[in-house]
Amino acid sequence: MKLKELVELPLFEKSKVLTGSIGLTNSVGSVMVLEAMDIEKWSKAHQLILTSFYAFKDQSPEELRVFFEKMQQIGVSGLVIKVDRLIPMIPDWVIELSFAYQIPLIKVQQEVSYEAIMLAVYEPLLNHQTQLLRTYYEVRQRFMKVERNHSSFDQIMQEFYQLIEKPCSLRIPHLDVHVSVGQSFKNFVVTKQEPMKTIEFTKNHYEYLELFSHENNQYVTAIKVEIINPYNDLCTLIVYQKDSQIPEAKVMIIENVIDVIYERLQMEYLLKKERYNRMNNLADAILQNTPSNLAELDLLLEEAQLDRYDFYQGIAFASNSFKDKERKSVVLHKLRALKTPHVFFEHHNYLVILYNFQSIAHQVTKQMLQTHFDNALLADEHGCLVVSEVLRKEQIKEILPECLDAIRFNRQFYLAPIIAYSDLGIFSSFIKENQLEKLQQSIPPKLYQLSEENEELFKTLYTFFITNRNYKNTAETLFLHAKTIRYRLSKIEQLLEIDLTSPIQLVNYEIGTYLLELQKRSQAK
Repeated sequence: MKLKELVELPLFEKSKVLTGSIGLTNSVGSVMVLEAMDIEKWSKAHQLILTSFYAFKDQSPEELRVFFEKMQQIGVSGLVIKVDRLIPMIPDWVIELSFAYQIPLIKVQQEVSYEAIMLAVYEPLLNHQTQLLRTYYEVRQRFMKVERNHSSFDQIMQEFYQLIEKPCSLRIPHLDVHVSVGQSFKNFVVTKQEPMKTIEFTKNHYEYLELFSHENNQYVTAIKVEIINPYNDLCTLIVYQKDSQIPEAKVMIIENVIDVIYERLQMEYLLKKERYNRMNNLADAILQNTPSNLAELDLLLEEAQLDRYDFYQGIAFASNSFKDKERKSVVLHKLRALKTPHVFFEHHNYLVILYNFQSIAHQVTKQMLQTHFDNALLADEHGCLVVSEVLRKEQIKEILPECLDAIRFNRQFYLAPIIAYSDLGIFSSFIKENQLEKLQQSIPPKLYQLSEENEELFKTLYTFFITNRNYKNTAETLFLHAKTIRYRLSKIEQLLEIDLTSPIQLVNYEIGTYLLELQKRSQAK
C-alpha cells in the first residue's frame, strides 16, 4: 500500500497532510505507535509512525533534529501526529523538520483511533499476503503432480510457461540442459543488470536485465534468477517481459518452479553420487583389493560389466595436490570418454580407470593420450598420466601396482607428463622390489659430483650418450666444434677415471647419467 492510498481512505477524511506531496508514493508495510525518542531500536523501513507528540514536548531542537535524521536513515513511510490530546496544534518547527528531512507529516484528529489506523494498514496487507499464499499453494499443487511424474526439465518448463504466461528459459550447463519456451531470444548481450526488489516471501535473489538480441534485432527486458544447487554450478532461470515490474503473484510462480528445479537437481545429484560411490567401490575391489579367488573376481567383473572381453588396461592420473578439483574432474571426464566399458575409483592423491576391450589392437596408447590431453592440463603440481601394460583377467592385480610404481619413478626421475609403464625398461625391476633408493645409490659418486660442479661437462657427457656415443653428432647437437667435444670428453675421462671406449665400464655411468638428468628435470618441475 502507498501512503497516498492510505490518506485517501474515509478514515482520514478530516486529516491533513502538512508536507504537500512529499513521500506520498512511499510504501507502507507496517505501523507502530512510538512514544519514545530511541526510534532506531524499534522502527524499520516502510513503517508508519503514530504518536501523540508526548515524546517530543520536552526535547531540545538538536535532539529533535537527530530524531528526524534517524527516521530518514531508517526509511520510515511517514509520521502521524494526533492533535487535541496533548497539543492543540503541531508546531511550525516540526513541520519544518519534516520538510527538511522529507518525512511525510499527517495531522489526525483525536477521534481517529490508533486501532483504526492500524486496521486500515494491515487489513489490505493481510488480504494481499493471504492471496499470495493461496497462489503459492495452488501453484505448488500443480507442480507436485509434475514432480510425482518424474518429469524432465523440458516438462517442468512447459508447465511453468503455462502458469507464468511469459517466454522463459533454463540453462544448466553441467547437465547440458538448455530449455527455452515461448519466444526465443538468442545471441543477446546484457546492456543493463541490477538487483531487483523482491517481496516478503521470496527466498531467492532476483536480477533485472536489459538485453539486446542480435538475432531478433530488438531490446528486451528480463528477470534472472541464479538457482543454488548441490553441484555448486551455474543454473540460470530467465523470464522475459516488457518492463521491470512483475506482479507478486507471478513471483510466487517463479518461487515454486525454482523449488521444483532445485529438488530435481538434488535428486539427480544424489543418484549420481550413489552411482559414483558404487563405481568407486567396485573399482576398488577389482584393482586395489583384487580377490585371489578367480570366481570372486569374475563376480565383481560381471557386476561392473567388464566381463565381455579378454583384455584389460589401466590408466592412472596423479598429482602432488588434488586441491584443483576442476582439473581432476576434467582429466577423469577425458579418460572416461576414451573407452567403454570401464570402472574407476579415486584415492586422495590419484585416480585410476580400468578398461576392458576385445583385442590388443584396441588398447590405449601413450600417443593417444598425448593427442587427447593438453600438456598444460598436466603441468602443474607434477601432474602425471601413466598407461599400464595390456593384461588378461588373471593379471588384473598387477595393473594398479604398475601405474603407481611408474608414478613414483616419474616423481623422482622425471620422464614426461604422459608415460607408459614400458618406458621404464630396466628401471621397472628396481621399482617392483622397492629399491628406488638403491637405484639412487648406484650412481657413481664422481659422476654425481660432476653433475653438481660442472654443468657444461655433464651436459656434454649426457649428449654423448644420447647420440649413441658419436663425436660428430654430439658436436652438432651442442653446436660446437668436434675438437671442443674431444677435449671435453678427454677431461671427463680424467675426472671420472674411466675409459669412454670401454662399453662394460660405461654401463653404470651411462645409466647414472640418465638418472641424474631425469632427476634434474623432476627438480625443475
